[in-house]
Amino acid sequence: MVKCSRCGVTVDDSFNTCPNCGNSFEESQEAPVESKDEKVCGNCGAALKDDVTFCSSCGSKVETDNGNRCKGCGSEVPENVLFCPTCGAKVEQKQPPKVVKTCPNCGFPIDDENPFCQECGTNLETGSKPIIENKGFVDKIDLNSIIKPTIISLVVALVLSSIGLLIGFSWLSFIFAIILSAGFFAGLVDNEANATIMGLIVGLLLGLLENPLVEFWYGGFVAGVYDWIFGGQIILLIILGIVCAYISNIYLKDNIQNIAGKYLTWI
Repeated sequence: MVKCSRCGVTVDDSFNTCPNCGNSFEESQEAPVESKDEKVCGNCGAALKDDVTFCSSCGSKVETDNGNRCKGCGSEVPENVLFCPTCGAKVEQKQPPKVVKTCPNCGFPIDDENPFCQECGTNLETGSKPIIENKGFVDKIDLNSIIKPTIISLVVALVLSSIGLLIGFSWLSFIFAIILSAGFFAGLVDNEANATIMGLIVGLLLGLLENPLVEFWYGGFVAGVYDWIFGGQIILLIILGIVCAYISNIYLKDNIQNIAGKYLTWI
């Protein structure tokens, strides 16, 4: 009886070839010359592709060699050895897999060399989280940063009010002026606290200048009648200035800054 070296089937001695896989028994008796890079099945000796898991001839599971091997003779070489002890060829050691750990705070994968989480900033050595400073409303106020936008917003409000008075909008001129001026220029302020202060100042000054502006364009008599009929808008203008500036800075800042573009970056 003869056992096929390719598929492992045992057949009678009278067969010259394996009836199962067609392997020649005469050729198999000769010592096979294997390519140095050829991968063969450990059970039947059939040639295998590098990426297969099971032998296509006998179905045996292919054992994966995770060790370092010499490319010259194929001998297994111990780790950290630079030259093959069998043939003396230089050995290229397999690089160990890169260690990846996860942040204990957010679970983000991080290289072992990085001491901080790139997602949340947690210190991976101490486990301490970054301190985020939450400023209160009063702490955000910086009067120096709102000088320019406040002055420009007030000038624009006065111009719009004058135009409105000249075309007959009367008291509505000041309403529209404060909404447009405070609402637009508040979007160029850095935070909502400063924007609110700016709206308050513009509304207050426009309210104080309301009657003098009417007198400037129409005289004292008309200003007196105007004040008697429409006077007392200062509280309304202050409230509108504050509300419009706050809403604009919170919800419309990006849109306003895109509209302003590079032309108003100096404010």
